[in-house]
Amino acid sequence: MNQVATISNEGKVRFMTYAATMTGPLFVEFLSRLVHSAKRKIFLIVDRLPAHTAQVVETWLRGHESQIGMFYLPRGAPERNPVEYLNNEEKSEVNSAKLPETQPELRSNMQRFLHRLAHLPAHILSYFEHPYIHYVFEPV
Repeated sequence: MNQVATISNEGKVRFMTYAATMTGPLFVEFLSRLVHSAKRKIFLIVDRLPAHTAQVVETWLRGHESQIGMFYLPRGAPERNPVEYLNNEEKSEVNSAKLPETQPELRSNMQRFLHRLAHLPAHILSYFEHPYIHYVFEPV
């Protein structure tokens, strides 16, 4: 079970869980969902996962410049990605009571964590307090 998630410097979280491997087309699906509900242009900071740099993604981005701009972190710098702090906390919490025994149970635990987190904007903002994340704008 996997997920793709974004967090904003306004304390918001958006996510999608999936059972497959992240691919360019799957990432485009997530991006499409992300821009669909956005009220203004999104500036998305991503690592260099091959799916993020796939040709299908680059092609999709060229048609959505007014809705989204994507910026890539340096390779091998997970400490510069605020969502990695969310991922670390989630892994710890999802498995804290007991290891999920099935994919549906794991997915449910992941979604429960993320839905609860969505109601805790101050906690989401804490992911931006790490010294390596100096490039992010102050909350609006």
